[in-house]
Amino acid sequence: MKLALFLTLSLPWLVVESVYAASYGRREAGNVVSVNGKPAICVPSNAKGVFAVSRVSLTESYIRNPPTWGASLLPGFKPLELSPGACIVLGAVPEGYEYDNYKIKARPLLLEVNQTYIFSLRNAYRSTDSYDAVFCVNKTATGVMEYLQYTRLADGSQIIPSCGGNRNTDPSSQDGTGDIDK
Repeated sequence: MKLALFLTLSLPWLVVESVYAASYGRREAGNVVSVNGKPAICVPSNAKGVFAVSRVSLTESYIRNPPTWGASLLPGFKPLELSPGACIVLGAVPEGYEYDNYKIKARPLLLEVNQTYIFSLRNAYRSTDSYDAVFCVNKTATGVMEYLQYTRLADGSQIIPSCGGNRNTDPSSQDGTGDIDK
């Protein structure tokens, strides 16, 4: 029981390309795209209806007290409703939201090549429902930043892009083909 509780609370970033529904909420995979050179999290185009956003956040993964960017809905404001396929871009604070000024002593969030990040949208009406996406940052030969999303497979394994940094266990995967982690 304690192990199950620990795993439930400490490993929420593992949900990448799956949908989970349980008493503690529904977590679905969001999509990461590049908008004007910045990462954005999008409601999947096949979603069933709008998603009312209470909070959006981007956090560096695999470290304690990670640098984070986020925005939360202010009291008295109506939540932003994202239609299927709609996105929120890193750094954009929608009207009626405020930038989260975290008090944790962490360095500012700056996207770095070969680092992994977790992008999340939280539901305004069902606080335990969310869209989450795990991605890493890659720089092309021409200097363009790419945001490569981790992919969850049906058997529970995941495809980790080559830029997954310390998550890649096979150095030969640095050829850009990624690595499969089971």
